[in-house]
Amino acid sequence: MQVVNIVKQNLFRDSIQLMKLTEDVKKIGGVDDAVVSMGTDTNRRLLEDLRLLGKEGKGAGDGDLVIAVRVAEGATRDDVMGVVEKMVMSPPAAQGGPKRRVFHSLGAAMQALGGANLAVISVPGTQAFEPSMELLKYGVNIHLFSDHVSKAHEVELKRYASSKGLLVLGPGAGTSIINGVGLGFANSVRRGDVGIVASAGTGIQEASIMLDRIGLGVSHALGVGGTDVSKDVGGTMMKDCLKMLERDESTRIIMVIAKAPAQSVFQDVMLHVEKETTKPVIACFLGLTDAPDLGGRVRYAKTLHSAVAMAAGASGKAANREFKSKVSLSFEDLVKSAKAESAGHRGKYVRGLYSGGTIAHETLLIFRELMGEAYSNTPLSEKFALADPNKSKGNSIVDLGDEFFTAGRAHPMIDPTLRRLRLSQEASDPSVAVILLDIVLGYGSSSDPAGALQNAIEVGKKAARKAGGGLVVMAHVCGTESDPQSLSQQSRKLIEAGAVLFPSNALMACAAALVVGGDAAATNLKKNWGELLG
Repeated sequence: MQVVNIVKQNLFRDSIQLMKLTEDVKKIGGVDDAVVSMGTDTNRRLLEDLRLLGKEGKGAGDGDLVIAVRVAEGATRDDVMGVVEKMVMSPPAAQGGPKRRVFHSLGAAMQALGGANLAVISVPGTQAFEPSMELLKYGVNIHLFSDHVSKAHEVELKRYASSKGLLVLGPGAGTSIINGVGLGFANSVRRGDVGIVASAGTGIQEASIMLDRIGLGVSHALGVGGTDVSKDVGGTMMKDCLKMLERDESTRIIMVIAKAPAQSVFQDVMLHVEKETTKPVIACFLGLTDAPDLGGRVRYAKTLHSAVAMAAGASGKAANREFKSKVSLSFEDLVKSAKAESAGHRGKYVRGLYSGGTIAHETLLIFRELMGEAYSNTPLSEKFALADPNKSKGNSIVDLGDEFFTAGRAHPMIDPTLRRLRLSQEASDPSVAVILLDIVLGYGSSSDPAGALQNAIEVGKKAARKAGGGLVVMAHVCGTESDPQSLSQQSRKLIEAGAVLFPSNALMACAAALVVGGDAAATNLKKNWGELLG
C-alpha cells in the first residue's frame, strides 16, 4: 500500500467540512485510509501516528490543506487520487447533503429570507467581525461559533448589540438552545422551565441532559462564550441574557454556569442578579471560593451535578425523587463501586481524556478537593501545566477540545481519531490505573463516538490484564435517548467494551479519585459530599 499526500497551499476548509470530506474520501474505492486536514503541527503529528504522512505533507503550513491517502493494494494511484482530488476541490455545496439556497451577500440573504432574526456564524475568527456587525445592523441576533475573535472586536460587537437590544452569543459559543432548537453542539432535551445562561458549552450540555433526565427540561439555554466573563468584556451578554430570562414567561428557575470569572465581573453579575431579577437563581461558578450571601433566592453550586440537585430541590418532591433515582448515588454506593473497580488494578494515576472543556475543568476542581491538583493543558494553576499537552504525567486531565488540539482540525466531539490514539497511548502506560472519558452526544457531534473508542478500550484493558494488572476505564455519556446517537445504544457499546458508566461527570470524577486516592480521598469526599454532589 502506498501513502500519497497532496498539499493545496493557502486553502481553508472549516472543521465540519474537513470531517465530512475525510469520511467521504474513505468511502472511495481503492482508498485504505485517509485524512483531509489543515497542515498544522498537531495534524502532521496525527498523520504520522496514523502512518499517513508523506514528504509533501511534512512541508505543509498551518494555512495549507493536506489530502493524505493510503492507496489500497491493487488500486492505481493516479486513478484513486484523481477521484479524491476532484471530490475535495468541489465547492462545499456540491458535496452532497440537503440543497441550500446560496446568496452572494448578506443583504441579498436578508431580503430573500425576510424576517430572519437569528444567524449562526462559523468562519475563521479573524474574519468574523464584519459579517457579525453587518447582521447586527440588520437587527439580527448572532450565535458566533467562531473562535479566535479579538477581545476588541468582541467588546465592540457586544456593546453595539446591547445598545440595540440584540444578543451576541459567543465568540466561541459552542452550544445554545433557543425555543427548543439546538445550535452548535446541543442535545435533544425536553422543553421545561429552567433557563440557563452559560459561558461554558459543555456546561450547558451536562446540565441540560440531567434536567431532561429528571423531567424538568430547559426553556432556553444561552451560551455567551467563555470570554464574556473576562475583565475586558465584563459579562455584557451574561447580564443581557439574564434580563431576557427574567422577562421570559416560560422560565421559572434561572441557572448561571461559568468557570470562575474575574472578581469584578462576578460582583457586577451578582449585583445585576440581586437588583434586576426576581426568580430563583442557581449560580454555578466552577472554582469560585468566595460568594456573597444574597438570601434564599440565590444558591451557589460547586459542581454541575449539585446545580441540578438544587434545581430539583426547588421544583418539589417529584423532581427530587427523579434526581435521586436517575442521576445521583449515595456515598456508600459510590465508595462500594470504586472499591470493586480498584480491586487488582495496576498503576496509581488517573488520565482524563476529555472532549468537553467545562466538564474537564469540573474534574480538575473535584480532584483538588479530594486528592490534590492534577496536571493539565488547561490547569487550575501554572505549577500543574503540562509542558507538552501530548504527554501526560502523574494524574492528568487533558482537554482535547482546547485550541492547541483543534487548530486546523475537527473538534474531538466531531472527529474521535485523536482521542482514540491518545487512549491507546495512555492504556499502554503501566503507571495508569484509571482512564476517564466523556462521551458527548447531540447535534453536531460524531455519529458514533462510543463506537469509535470501543476497540481501543477493549484492546487497552486486554493488554493490561496480559501484563498482570488491571485498567479501569470510566465513562460518562452526556446525552439523551432522543439524541441522534441514542443514549442507550452508546452506553451499550461502552459497557460491552468493559467501561464503567456514571450518570454525571462529577460522580465519575469522584469515583476515580476514590480508586487512586484511597481512604484519604474517601474522607475528603464524605466531608464535602453536600457541596459536590448534594
